[in-house]
Amino acid sequence: MSALARSCWRGVTAGVGAAARTLGGPSLASCAGPAAGMALWRSAAVRAWVEKQPRKLYQREPWRVGGPVMAPRLSRRKQSLNIKNAIRAGEFKLEPTVMSELPYFKGHMRQRNRPMRLALVAAKMAEMPKLIAEYRRAKKAAHAKKQAENRFK
Repeated sequence: MSALARSCWRGVTAGVGAAARTLGGPSLASCAGPAAGMALWRSAAVRAWVEKQPRKLYQREPWRVGGPVMAPRLSRRKQSLNIKNAIRAGEFKLEPTVMSELPYFKGHMRQRNRPMRLALVAAKMAEMPKLIAEYRRAKKAAHAKKQAENRFK
């Protein structure tokens, strides 16, 4: 186990805050740049770094030939913390990620339907003066009819 991995392991066992203090480095986001939010295990650089580490710490292996498979000594969370500490220490760099354009609109339905809804509202607003005039005529006619009925009561 490398000296860095040992120091990272000590920091991990003491807690996340202590791990960051043992190295005293900047945050992962500032080290990794745009790749900070990327899933660590998908990165080829991370996989190559893990291959160089002791197998028992990071990978599942059989206890004996044909026997039960033992879990790695480090949990997945502690493995990720070690990887992040190695990135902060500069043992390796994450490759930048490139987001490809999505082939379709991905988002909320209200955003997707907004242009159609705005066009529909504009068409309805264009009809509105006609509808208002028709309503007022009908109201006036109903009022006149009611007045005529109530005139000689």
